[in-house]
Amino acid sequence: MTRQKFRTALAAGAVLAAMGLSNANAKTYTIALVPGIATDPFYITMQRGAAAEAKKLGVHLIWQGGASFSPETQIPILQALLAKHPDALVIAPTNKKALINPIKQYVSAHIPVISVDTTISDHGLLKSRITSNNTQGGAAAAKAIATFAHERGDVAVINVKPGISTTDARQKGFLAQMKHYPNMKVVAIEYDNDSPTKAFTEAQLLLLKYSHLKGIFGTNVFSAQGAGKAVDSSGKKGRVNVVGYDAEPGEVKLLKQGVVTTLIVQQPALEGKLGVKYAYDILSGHAGSVPKSKLLDNITAITKNANDPDISKYFYKSELAH
Repeated sequence: MTRQKFRTALAAGAVLAAMGLSNANAKTYTIALVPGIATDPFYITMQRGAAAEAKKLGVHLIWQGGASFSPETQIPILQALLAKHPDALVIAPTNKKALINPIKQYVSAHIPVISVDTTISDHGLLKSRITSNNTQGGAAAAKAIATFAHERGDVAVINVKPGISTTDARQKGFLAQMKHYPNMKVVAIEYDNDSPTKAFTEAQLLLLKYSHLKGIFGTNVFSAQGAGKAVDSSGKKGRVNVVGYDAEPGEVKLLKQGVVTTLIVQQPALEGKLGVKYAYDILSGHAGSVPKSKLLDNITAITKNANDPDISKYFYKSELAH
């Protein structure tokens, strides 16, 4: 071997050795994903998108959530996770005010926080906010009901409870759009506390009280399911239009039966994917590429296109990725 070849080989060996040392010491990032509720197909679908992206990027994903959508359930989970000091937190806050202080603790610990689906009112604590365009979705629901009713008659809203950023925005978008129909009136806004049973009872009372009711907007899965079943059991299917949000298995069944005529479908898998990707970008020195806010388009599904593969691919799953 000539002296020049020896030097070249030695240099190449040094580079390979350095690469091997770098790979050996490379950090595997741990990203915690805390859903609003762990058992909901919306968040399960979000986990599937996040898990696929984590696998692609070589990230360790922690998925941990409660059995109810409430700050009282979510905050202890956050406190327990903080002790493990993940590299980043992706969270669907269950209340836009109550989750501010727990998230501040992560920020104080230099853990970047990204919100998905829901958010908090103090946006300055967040590196990014990823959600559906909920105001637009509420407006789309109003347009669907108005079209069904030929822009005449009474309508009602069944919401979850005040203080949830997403459903607040859906209601706001719905009410704003309804102002475009002078011959229509929003006669009631009820809250079901995320209970399909309560939504069913509230819808029954609305149907009894308002004989000219033409539509009910259910702002989330349980609101829509309860309202749809009440309309069906009252014999008013086809006369009172139920428009819902999301596309969980129970809702999709009602959609195909025509009990619920329209669903405003979100993209939770994409939210989960982007949450992990943005967290990874921040951790790996590419924070400049991460948007402060990302609004995702909704998909409108109706009974007639519920079996179309281009629509049904957005319907939510009920099994976690492993």
